[in-house]
Amino acid sequence: MPVPLPRPVPPRRPARAALFAAALMAALAPLASLPAASFAAAAPAPAKPAAANTKSAPAKGTVTKTSTLPDSVLLRINRTEDVTRRRFQRAVRLLGGNPDSLTPATRDQFLELVIEQRVLALATSRDPQPWARGDSMAFYAERDNILIRAAIADEFTRIEDHRRALGQPDLSEEAMGVAARESLMVELHPKWDEDALRLVGSYFAEMPKATPNMSPREQIALAGQSPKVPAKDTTRVLVRSDLGAFTVADLLADWRRLSSIYRPQIEDAEGVRSMVENSLFERQIRAAAAKPALAKRPEVAAVLADRIEYHSVASYLQRELVQGIPTDSVTLLKHYRANVADFDRPARAALVALTLPDEHSADSLARRFRMPGEAESLAFRAQRGGVNYTLSVSEARDSLLFRSAHKAGAGSVLGPEKVEGGWRVIKVLSLDPRSPQPFEAVRPEVQRSWYEYESERRIRKRLDELKQAARIEYNDKALRELVLSPAKPAR
Repeated sequence: MPVPLPRPVPPRRPARAALFAAALMAALAPLASLPAASFAAAAPAPAKPAAANTKSAPAKGTVTKTSTLPDSVLLRINRTEDVTRRRFQRAVRLLGGNPDSLTPATRDQFLELVIEQRVLALATSRDPQPWARGDSMAFYAERDNILIRAAIADEFTRIEDHRRALGQPDLSEEAMGVAARESLMVELHPKWDEDALRLVGSYFAEMPKATPNMSPREQIALAGQSPKVPAKDTTRVLVRSDLGAFTVADLLADWRRLSSIYRPQIEDAEGVRSMVENSLFERQIRAAAAKPALAKRPEVAAVLADRIEYHSVASYLQRELVQGIPTDSVTLLKHYRANVADFDRPARAALVALTLPDEHSADSLARRFRMPGEAESLAFRAQRGGVNYTLSVSEARDSLLFRSAHKAGAGSVLGPEKVEGGWRVIKVLSLDPRSPQPFEAVRPEVQRSWYEYESERRIRKRLDELKQAARIEYNDKALRELVLSPAKPAR
């Protein structure tokens, strides 16, 4: 079973535009090649910029075209900040482009994004301020995640090098995790208490199991349960190794800490042994991640610096531009009236939908649904029991189902239709046309829309000001070499 890594906490989202600008910090910071795919995935992927943001006017600051820059440097900002070919090409990839097939127009679009990202980062560094609590918590969670992934990458690399030296084939990431765990257990010289393993396995086997007849709420409740182990048994040692004694209490603590989606199915001594091995592997990895030398390694330090810059910029945008946006009723009402059609309730179809395991049962249900009131009655009874069979579908949410419902008409029955997991039957309860909404009914949506619009306007204005004030030196020769030419076929 692979080690359940901690998930990075997503940063606070001040607004769509603020997120766009902050995401560029993560996308374009200098980052060396990482030792393994699992570690490279530690830094969250940046958002792809909206089309409007890729069509900005060229930087209008002090512009110099020079041949004195090194061949590896595409441009220099304010005589201190270099945008290298490597950084630019990585930025193009992360933002959805192909650096090997750039046209002059796409090169300039991506270059403009890089310039905006760097002038914003420079502005942030001129007046560093303490982060908000949310940014600090997010960073420390991300730091923990990055260091753990780096430690796992080291272990995977060690195992991979050993296997290649023996002429053995490469493994998938999941298989590599198992191999790394097994290798560690050999090195730890474990001594197992087989009686204790069987006893604890019996406690896990006695746990109630979910069945298909249970409601989702009941199944979720069962997934969160823990085995009932008598207090006297929690002090028993399951295994002694070079890492020390691992007790039943340690096992239960790790079990409770795991999310229900990561919890393995344990029914016997071997299942307990597997989880203990996994816990010991995680302890070893966490110990390696805690060593100061790991965080100082260039490729790891680059990722950490990337996340620091990300949160610094996010905090700067929130503090300087976003938090002062007015949200009083007069302002929101003015925005609502200027964009009233944007807040209409879209046309939608109200449906009752059930998926049954076999076609015969689904066909019987379809015949019941054709009887007036049967589908509504079934949906009502299910809702009282905690299960919801009704759904509202719009063109944007599910265009195919929405159009099928409209074609069939209100009161019609669709199916049985073969879908993943069985056979689906649908009753079209009603078809509601697009309709305007009063301000009071959509005020939260109006506020979000206004917040995003005004955030983007303010950030765009600040970016233009920063570019206007910047001194930018271009290396025309290096920039021309980025563009695809007939003599340079795309790869």
